[in-house]
Amino acid sequence: MVHGEPAGCCGPVDTTAPISVTINPEARVNVARTGSRVESLTTGDWHTIEFPIVNTGYVTGPLVIEGAQVPGVELDLPVHELTGEPRQEGGFRVRFAVPTIVDVALTFRALGALGGLAIHSSLHLILRSHAAPLPIA
Repeated sequence: MVHGEPAGCCGPVDTTAPISVTINPEARVNVARTGSRVESLTTGDWHTIEFPIVNTGYVTGPLVIEGAQVPGVELDLPVHELTGEPRQEGGFRVRFAVPTIVDVALTFRALGALGGLAIHSSLHLILRSHAAPLPIA
């Protein structure tokens, strides 16, 4: 297992996901990169990037992911409903139109609030895509 170190509030999160999200009792969100990386993704296909949501405050309500538009990349950023459970699984999807390398900026907000400190509730994720191999005839 690889551990993500959420900035400012909590201990490491046990995960193999590329990011981890922790929510404290004040509904402040801390998102962190882990030691796992996202491998190169094929163009034209939807790919899910999963992450754990560790809810140390047992907060209930929406967790929203916001991301800026990136040319040639489609993001599917669903709203996650926090159930108050100490740990939930989350994720979002990404699809590339062409082979490229992009910097995707994401911000996580719980209960419509700003989240944690701006530097703790946001992250940049570098994603790479490649052309799908041609089928063998």
